[in-house]
Amino acid sequence: MAVRFSADSQDYTRALSLGAVTQWSISCWVKISVDRNAYSTIWCLDGESGASYYLLQTDTDGVSLQVYTDAVSGINPTGGVLTAGTWYHIGVSVNGANGTAVIRAAGAAASTVTTWSTGDASTNIGTLRLGESSFNGEWLNGAMAAFKMWTGATLTRDELDQEGLFTAPRRTAGLRVWYPFSQAGTADASGLGNTLSGGTGAATEDGPPIAWRPARRRTWTRLSLNADLTPPTLTGTTSMPTPAVSTGVTVGPSLLTGTTSMPTPDVFVGSSPPTNVQPGLLAGTTSMPTPTVTTVKNVTITPVPLIGRAIMPMPDVGVPINPGDDLDSPGQLTYNGFRMGSGTPYSWKLLTGWWVDMPTLDNGDTADPTAHGAMPGAKYAQSRIVTYESLITVPRAEIEQVAADFLAGLPVPDADEQLPIAVRIRDQILIGYGACTARAAPIDVYESLGILKATAQFTLARPELYSRELLSATIDDGGFVEVTNLGNTRTKPLLRCPGPANGPQLIVERILPDGSTDLRVIEFDLEVLAGEMLIIDPANGTVTIGDVSKLRTRTGASVGVPDFVLGPGVSELSYSTADGDAPAATALWRHAYL
Repeated sequence: MAVRFSADSQDYTRALSLGAVTQWSISCWVKISVDRNAYSTIWCLDGESGASYYLLQTDTDGVSLQVYTDAVSGINPTGGVLTAGTWYHIGVSVNGANGTAVIRAAGAAASTVTTWSTGDASTNIGTLRLGESSFNGEWLNGAMAAFKMWTGATLTRDELDQEGLFTAPRRTAGLRVWYPFSQAGTADASGLGNTLSGGTGAATEDGPPIAWRPARRRTWTRLSLNADLTPPTLTGTTSMPTPAVSTGVTVGPSLLTGTTSMPTPDVFVGSSPPTNVQPGLLAGTTSMPTPTVTTVKNVTITPVPLIGRAIMPMPDVGVPINPGDDLDSPGQLTYNGFRMGSGTPYSWKLLTGWWVDMPTLDNGDTADPTAHGAMPGAKYAQSRIVTYESLITVPRAEIEQVAADFLAGLPVPDADEQLPIAVRIRDQILIGYGACTARAAPIDVYESLGILKATAQFTLARPELYSRELLSATIDDGGFVEVTNLGNTRTKPLLRCPGPANGPQLIVERILPDGSTDLRVIEFDLEVLAGEMLIIDPANGTVTIGDVSKLRTRTGASVGVPDFVLGPGVSELSYSTADGDAPAATALWRHAYL
């Protein structure tokens, strides 16, 4: 992704107040989107007094790249004539009066290099400006990505070229600021807190064709498979060392005891997001009865080893019912455990608003004042309204109880609760989450015959419908997996990163139908200790270890937690940490439909 400047005053600034700096370097990707035929500034460094400056901008023709300082009127880097609509990597490094600039167009095999030795002995760095200079009206109508700046370091040509291959910095020594611009934000991903100001109205668009970071050790991890397991009783043999027993004295060995323990299992249940149920440690005590030794003469004897068998009883773990588990035949609906449809008194007549039915959309189209039609805008689904129409037909003596069950099974919602609703159509089961917002069973003359027409309406605040099956994947540290969302809209995975893990990072990458890449990064500046579990929950926008929120540890290179999603089709999900030796992370998700 990249930040898009399309008007004056959309630029960013940051007061660095570094004073006189002898060595510094900058790397960034830039694109001129519209040739303004005027000075267009990529970046500018100016002193506290404003008298000194170093800037990278086009000349008055809008496309000829120039490096300007207060000591030199203009240096035109080799190959520095920009084509509107093309991405370029531009790197500049300065050491006193000496400077180097490299430039490479996207897709080019190599960069061109320009050097000079006519600059100031030092650069007075007071303010950093992106997309505008310290002079009025020199704004950039274009896009920028992967901006990195180092102080106290003069990067070589090769180092600048390497920085142009990736969004994340290769060199961290001397890194002063890093703005990935994976979203239109102001956070500094270097960790030094140099947050930008301004940028009001700036948008985002597809960025340059570069990877996020250098290729890591990439290990293909096979997806885990859905399976119902009933483990057999676990048995183990406990052996005791041979005791030495001499006669002539009273011998009474004490009771021999040992503890057998089972590792804590991970058990998931089918709520959304799925709930992890972790039974406590299963422990059992193995006891060995006191042996009896009898002899007929005064000799030393060596009894054979005492061997006993330890048996662990089958653990008893209770979990809530997965939504849809109680649908045993087609044509059934269940709402928080209250079942209607075939096999119940509430026969299925009509269901609207489910599955193929599209929720009502908020249409962002706006009338085009200069042509026929409208300018297209975003389309967002409103709450999903699901209506179930039923005919209750039972013996007259049972109609009162059946109506009372209808009343009890569809109560008035309690505050903002969203309860599971599942529907089985033929062999397909989908689930959603909402509340019953209308219930009616008008009484007419047929009531005395045991016949009622009943209607129930459900409002799903989040209109997505999900598959009943919960999918999972494990990703080794430094590895990746391909995950598939068979639905037609984005789904939000639950992510679990066990400790010890230092600086966990997850990346989801998907190739869009037009060939562009949708890349989303989420990483955290924290250490997950051994025995801890970092849980990232995009559905609820939370990041926790136990009951403690860790949302503030999200780095500036990350997307918002709710924006870390799996799109329709195949995505590549990767996991890495700073040390590269953390236990595997786990992702859980459902197919999503809209």
